[in-house]
Parts: sequence; structure tokens; C-alpha cells
Amino acid sequence: MDMPKYFVLNDGHKVPSVGLGTFQGDEGNSKVKEAVKLALKLGYRHIDGAAAYGNEREIGQGIKESGVPREEIFVTSKLPQTAHAPASVEKALSQTLKDAELDYVPHAYKADEDLKTIRHASGNGKPVIDYDLSRNYASTWKAMEALVKTGRAVRYPADGAPTPRRAGLWVSFVLMRIFRGQSTIRCLSRQLRSSTALSWAVQKGIPVVPKSVQEHHLRQNLQLFRLCDTDFRSIEDLLSRRGPVRFLDPSPHIGFNIFDEENDQPTSDKAPWD
Repeated sequence: MDMPKYFVLNDGHKVPSVGLGTFQGDEGNSKVKEAVKLALKLGYRHIDGAAAYGNEREIGQGIKESGVPREEIFVTSKLPQTAHAPASVEKALSQTLKDAELDYVPHAYKADEDLKTIRHASGNGKPVIDYDLSRNYASTWKAMEALVKTGRAVRYPADGAPTPRRAGLWVSFVLMRIFRGQSTIRCLSRQLRSSTALSWAVQKGIPVVPKSVQEHHLRQNLQLFRLCDTDFRSIEDLLSRRGPVRFLDPSPHIGFNIFDEENDQPTSDKAPWD
């Protein structure tokens, strides 16, 4: 059985099963435009970016210069943490669309009038947290949902969307990270000579957006295959053997644990360094 080329969302839109991630594409994002152009020429039809990555202009230039029609490309972006005020959501989208030259496409930071992050007065480089918005992210989510009606955004569950029951928010997508360094996956990749971890995720029904600016990796990441039951289960069993692992934890940067099961929001109105 062939691997799925795309997954159908609950509103009928189709998201390609493999996309190009652009987070920290390279130093200064100088290679992002060419990576986007090449990826689209190789057959990618999903480009994942974010205002926070600082490369949406390069993404837009790559799309324009690729010659691939815009309607064939699924583009995702992410709401900046400086734009969680409901009134700022559409402004942030407009900036993303302007930077990327497109027509459409949970903790909050204090922001200036241009939605730039306000930094701590001590000079430690840490963001000033907007504690009210960090506790009221349901209003941010509703403002994002409202943009779907304007035709400038397509409904799509975001990887950073809040999920606590008390917030009344239920998200159908859970971000799952896999590393190439894990011995089980390393061993399978040597045996099968292909993108084992990516194949496992897509076989499980999860779209993937691996990042790369190297042509051989861009090509390799498209070479997915269906794992046999034994190999599939060996990866599935990693969680039960090792337990969950958090790969990106901003807690030291923002001053509270957004992944805490009971208190995933600030319990105080100041950071430890205030």
C-alpha cells in the first residue's frame, strides 16, 4: 500500500503529508529562499514558516520564483507571541501575508505598537510576559478562528494551540517530535536506507515538516515507505520504554512552565528575575 500524499482536514482542505520546515534554516536565513524554490521543484507542496523565524520574506520570494501556482501550495504560519490580544491577531496575519507576498495563508509577550517583543529592562534579553493574555488564550483562539471567514486564512489546528480542559479548547492535533539520534531509529534507518522516522509518522497519520536547506536531504525526506508491522511497533514501543521527552522547553526563558498539567499559565504576576 502506498503512503498517503496528503491528509484531509475536517473542513475538507487537504494538507500534504510531507512539507518543508524552515525554522533556523541556516544562519541569517540566506539559503531559505533557494531551499523553498528547490523543494517546490522537487514536488513539495507544503511550506511551514512563522513570523518568529524571521524568514517569511524569503519564503514568499521562493514561492514566487519557483513558478509553482500558489493554489497548489499549502502554506502554514504561526501567530507571534506578541499578537495574542484579539485586536492584534488580524494585524499579525496582515504582516505575514505582506512579508510573504501572499493573499491568504500559547504564552504571550508584551508588544510595542509594531508587535515587536518588549524586552526586560534589566537587559537580560528575556521577554516581558503579558500575564493577562497568557491566562486568557481562549480569546486569542477565537480571534484566529474568525479570520477563516475572511478568506485570508484556512482552518488548521496549530502545533502551539492550548489544550487544557478548563480553557474550553479542544485541539485535534498533538505535536510529536522524533529524533534521528535514537538508537532504534538509527538502526532501522541503516537497514532500510530511508527516512524511517518520517515514514513512521506519516504512516501514523501525522503530517511532517522536516527542515533542511540541503538538496540530498530534501530528496531523501520525500522517499517515504510503509513500515512492516514489526518495525512500526519497535518505534511505537519507544514511548513505553523511555517515557515522554520534552525537546523544547521555554520555561527558563519566560519564568513559568507552560506544560504543567495543573498550572500551564502564570500563577504569579512577575517573573523570578523581576
